[in-house]
Amino acid sequence: MAVHQVALPYLRFLADTLGIPEDRLVVTLPRHGNCASATLPLQLQLGGWAPGDRVAMLGLGGGISMGVMLAEM
Repeated sequence: MAVHQVALPYLRFLADTLGIPEDRLVVTLPRHGNCASATLPLQLQLGGWAPGDRVAMLGLGGGISMGVMLAEM
């Protein structure tokens, strides 16, 4: 799962709330910081996906907005 990342505690809270094991996340925040709109493409590049893998991409915005896209690599 590729998730827009603002802060590690926030990412962990989101994973716990949605029941996503942390090992299923591509964590880029410690090395690359908050990359804003480039976060999801960066994670797609670094994720080590194989053809046929299914990837959920979760984008978060200010307030209570969220977008989800499912893709097959």
